[in-house]
Amino acid sequence: MKNNKKARILVVDDEISIRESLKDFLEDNGYVVDAAGTAEEALVFISKAEYDLSVIDLRLPRMNGETLIKRAHQLKPAMRFIIHTGSVDYVLSKELMAIGMTREDVFFKPVANMMLIVNAIERIVGGQPALS
Repeated sequence: MKNNKKARILVVDDEISIRESLKDFLEDNGYVVDAAGTAEEALVFISKAEYDLSVIDLRLPRMNGETLIKRAHQLKPAMRFIIHTGSVDYVLSKELMAIGMTREDVFFKPVANMMLIVNAIERIVGGQPALS
């Protein structure tokens, strides 16, 4: 990241316990984090603030996570994404690969070692090393 600042992250998950625990974990690792429970709420956040990256669940009510990523990318092309899903058979679509996502950007719940997500954030957006 430029200026050695920590990334600003948006967590999107409709399960409040997952959303809040991921938000708390990322904040404990020095990130600035907002959280949304729906794709629609996330789009409001994205339209009002600059995020370096969003961690997005695929199974969201009304609008799914893949559609959210496509819409968020249209709004903020520089924003990057990580998928955090319980859909163990999920395969990254060609459309998401076209915006730069890779299999390394997809995490299947439950993630046993949450530092893997921190490492992915650092790989994608850079910044200072995560706190141990």
